[in-house]
Amino acid sequence: MTVDVLVLILLWVIGLLAFMLFVPKNRRRRFLIAFLICQSFTWLISVLLVYFDRISYPIREFPKATHLLLALNYFFFPLLCGFYIIYEPKRNYTVRLLYLAVWDSGVVVIIKLLEKYTGLLKYQHYAWYWSWLNFFCIFAVTNLLYRWFFKNKAMFQSDKGAAQ
Repeated sequence: MTVDVLVLILLWVIGLLAFMLFVPKNRRRRFLIAFLICQSFTWLISVLLVYFDRISYPIREFPKATHLLLALNYFFFPLLCGFYIIYEPKRNYTVRLLYLAVWDSGVVVIIKLLEKYTGLLKYQHYAWYWSWLNFFCIFAVTNLLYRWFFKNKAMFQSDKGAAQ
C-alpha cells in the first residue's frame, strides 16, 4: 500500500469519525445542508481548474470516470466547510472574518502538505494564494446561502438549540 492510498483511506476514515464525534445530533441537518452547498461549489471550481490545466490529480479513486479526486473535492473540503459553518462564532463581522481566514489558512496548509508529500494533487499553473482566495470565496458564499436557507427559524422547529 502506497502513501497516497493510505492518505486517501485516512481522509475518509478521519472525516467520517469527525462527523460522528463532533457534529451534535441537533445540528446534523444543518451540517449536511452546508456540506451539500459547499460540495456543489467545490465540484464546479475543481472541474474548471482541471479543465483549464491549473491543477491535476495524478492519483484518483476513479481514473476513468473523472479527472478529480473524489476524497478531497467531494468529501473532505465540504466536510471542513460544514465544521466551519456549524462552529462559527456569532459575534461581530471582524471576529467572523478572522475565523474564516483561519479556517481557509488551515485548508491551504492541508493542500500544500498533500501537494508536497503525496502524489494526490499537483499544481500546474496555480499557487497557494489562489487556493486561499478560492476557499475563502467558497466558504463565504456557502455561509451566505446557509444563512439564507435557515433564515426562517419557525420552519425548523425540530432544530431547537441549533438556531442561534
